[in-house]
Amino acid sequence: MNRAEIMNIIYNILKNQIELSTISSFHEDARLNEDLYMDSVMILELILYLELNLGIDVPDEALIPTDFSTIGKLTDFIERQKKQALVEGLND
Repeated sequence: MNRAEIMNIIYNILKNQIELSTISSFHEDARLNEDLYMDSVMILELILYLELNLGIDVPDEALIPTDFSTIGKLTDFIERQKKQALVEGLND
């Protein structure tokens, strides 16, 4: 799964599952709080949908606020989580 596909999944979750009213502000540098007006509950909801849709597990200790500051940083975070899941799967 490449970066564009991950961003597309995030976009679809925000638009269709969370029904974010500020979706027109979505772009890689959009800030979740300031540009998309997402509060902490909405961000947790997004994480849940990402776990379900991407088949990843995001442990509580992996939740670092800077990873959830922009769409681009969130995408980076998901890429790291997917790589880590792949490595762990190979080690099992």
